[in-house]
Amino acid sequence: MNRGWLGTLLLILVTEKIVQHVFVTWAFYVNWSDIRSTVAVSPNVLMGLGAIIAVLFGVSLWGLWRGRPWAAALVLFLALCDLAGEFAAQGKPDITLNVSFLVAFALLILSFTYLRKNRALKQG
Repeated sequence: MNRGWLGTLLLILVTEKIVQHVFVTWAFYVNWSDIRSTVAVSPNVLMGLGAIIAVLFGVSLWGLWRGRPWAAALVLFLALCDLAGEFAAQGKPDITLNVSFLVAFALLILSFTYLRKNRALKQG
C-alpha cells in the first residue's frame, strides 16, 4: 500500500506520541525526578488520562496502518486533547512550548490535511 509522505509522517508522529505517553505515564507512576510536583493538576488524573490517550493513539496507529477512514479523524481529536492537556498540566495560558506540544500541533495540521486530501480523492 502506498501511503505517500503524508501517511508515512502521520505513522511516525503517532508512534512518537505512543512512546511519549507511555513514558510520561510511567514517570508519573514512579514519580521519576519528582515529576508529580511539576504539574498544576492531579498527577493521578494525568497518569490515567495519559494511559488512555496512549491506547487511543495505538488504535489510531493500527487504523492508519490498515487504511481505515476514521483513523485520521481520531488522530485529529487526540491531537486536540493533547494540546488541551498541555495547557491543563502547566496550569496557565502562556505555556512552555515543548516537543510534545509541537508534535501534537503537527499532528493536528497533518491529520486535517490528510482528511481533506482523502475527501477530495473520494469526491472526484
